[in-house]
Amino acid sequence: MLIKRHNRVISFSKNIEQLFSFIALMQVILNTLVICSIGFFLIVSIHNEASVFELVKTIFAYCVIMVEAFIICFAGEHLSLKGKLIANVTYETLWYDMPVNTEKILMFIIMRSQERLTITAGKMIDMSFETFANIMKASASYISVLNAMY
Repeated sequence: MLIKRHNRVISFSKNIEQLFSFIALMQVILNTLVICSIGFFLIVSIHNEASVFELVKTIFAYCVIMVEAFIICFAGEHLSLKGKLIANVTYETLWYDMPVNTEKILMFIIMRSQERLTITAGKMIDMSFETFANIMKASASYISVLNAMY
């Protein structure tokens, strides 16, 4: 019964990964492009001495897109951290004082939690704080190139 439940959990997590993998990939790509575009628009607005209201709108939009990218990456980082904690917490229980049947279940939990839980973007990029930093670096690079061309 335990193995059947475990297999259902694994298949459920794979189905969730398939569903959200493509969505997360599109979010990463589009957020990078939108951050780059809004950043370039902000630079152009400053050079053209745009109104304060226009600058505030642009800065607000830039911040909102950055927060959206951060939330997606934070969710992936949080999931990964909680997955690591499962094995640690299970091991720190007093498993050696438990019945043999319970010990086997705990060993099974520890073994399963060794597999890293992640949210990926297109099964290529793990969503983490490192990914968020890479999104910001790529956006800044694109903004710099567009500013040089402008």
